[in-house]
Amino acid sequence: MKKFDKRYSGIKTTFYKLQIDALKPTGRQIYNWIKSNRWEIKRKDILRKTYVKGRKRSKGIFSKFTNSFVFPIWTRPKYIDNRSEFGHWEMDLIIGKKEHGYENLITFQERLTRMVVIERIKTKDPMKLNSKVYQLIKKNNLHVKSITIDNGIEFSKNGLLAKWINCHVYYCEPYNSYQRGSNEHINGIIRRFWKKWTDFSNLLNEEILDTQNKINQMPREIFSRTSSLDLFKKNNLKY
Repeated sequence: MKKFDKRYSGIKTTFYKLQIDALKPTGRQIYNWIKSNRWEIKRKDILRKTYVKGRKRSKGIFSKFTNSFVFPIWTRPKYIDNRSEFGHWEMDLIIGKKEHGYENLITFQERLTRMVVIERIKTKDPMKLNSKVYQLIKKNNLHVKSITIDNGIEFSKNGLLAKWINCHVYYCEPYNSYQRGSNEHINGIIRRFWKKWTDFSNLLNEEILDTQNKINQMPREIFSRTSSLDLFKKNNLKY
């Protein structure tokens, strides 16, 4: 095969020289090989630096933060996957009433201890959500090494948040909520208190904090009846 030229060659042309018809990788797979240095061409050699099907391409200054701080979940290290280290978080947004102008709930959960922080927000705007989460982290003095999110548009600019707090963000594959399993589970527990389409605007801050405390103080079978809050405090003392 001739030397790859990004001006007129797609990345799949680099695969054809193998002449193995049985193997037909997707564009995502080849981009993954390139990103992990398993392929003959490197990211600097290609026109588009990332595979974007199924996700909006970052634009302007945000693309720099996304490329530097935001990664697909398959790149997340094993020690984060197996919960052997404290300080790795999952994040989601629980939607209240669907009409515009109603408040939603941010759930921010530590993976090792399952301790959750709940914060109310009136918008799904990505930049305002970044600011709210940054305030949440600083107000609670949280130690954050990584954040795992879903593919929601509200998280599309989390690269900037990652730069602010100097951590990595990992985004899950579409329709694979199990990749944020702890967060999905805690959202289900929160729904025991407030059903779907609840108008969170009617809740007092004290009610939200009380619910957060009740959840974090529940004896957890997975921790031999120790609560998430007690386990979090024990691990947090190290920092």
